[in-house]
Amino acid sequence: MIQVTAEPIAQMYKACWQVEVFFRWIKQHLNVPTLLGTSENAVYGQLYTALMVYVLLKSLYDATSSILSRHVALSFARFTRLLDLGQLPVEWRLSLFHILQTDGQNKLFFIT
Repeated sequence: MIQVTAEPIAQMYKACWQVEVFFRWIKQHLNVPTLLGTSENAVYGQLYTALMVYVLLKSLYDATSSILSRHVALSFARFTRLLDLGQLPVEWRLSLFHILQTDGQNKLFFIT
């Protein structure tokens, strides 16, 4: 039997706990309750996609909320939920449309 001291066990537990904290954050903030694939490539693909969507939504939210913070306040979670449901307040939709239009980029989606 291998004898291991308490310090390496504590370090392993700490490393394991960091993985648990990371996946809890993913589940809560990126709306990834379960991983669909089991291969390493599938897991990376799903996590990278979720992170990219989060960054895009967060940048749209930050740009819009800085303009509308005095008029119609929404939390980031509420913003994403209403955007997903197509029920975003008119002020927010107009502001998002203006931001997307003035960036000079091709619009990848239409905000209803």
